[in-house]
Amino acid sequence: MAQILKIDGSTAKIGTDDGKVITVPIASIGYADPRENDNVNVYKDGKDYIVKKASTTNSFYQEDGDGSKKINKHLFVWIGTFLLGTLGVDRFLRGQIGVGICKLLFSWLTLGIWELVDWIIALTKAYGTAYGNVEEITFDAAGNYTK
Repeated sequence: MAQILKIDGSTAKIGTDDGKVITVPIASIGYADPRENDNVNVYKDGKDYIVKKASTTNSFYQEDGDGSKKINKHLFVWIGTFLLGTLGVDRFLRGQIGVGICKLLFSWLTLGIWELVDWIIALTKAYGTAYGNVEEITFDAAGNYTK
């Protein structure tokens, strides 16, 4: 995986996997707001380079360069939504920070209905026809289900 080493005006210096440093125009970077130390994938197209942000992966979820998130559906439904839904963990995992804070502070007012509805939606999405044949649920940049 390559890394952006330095950004100078209209160009960026990128360190590649093989120890080389290449200079590419900012216009060839395929995502908004590139920063130094970003992990990227570099593709060569003839004389030009195409640079895409590398996905961030941990054991619970994977965040792609376009802002979408992939979360293991079993962990999301049973731990994030069922066990920790009262604390808004499911909304935080989806990237809906504001809704997660509201759920954390005010879910007790709904007497468990909000958590139950979110769990039923997650359960039917994860194990229904939308994501039934895959192991991950995908959310867009706004935190909505993609299917």
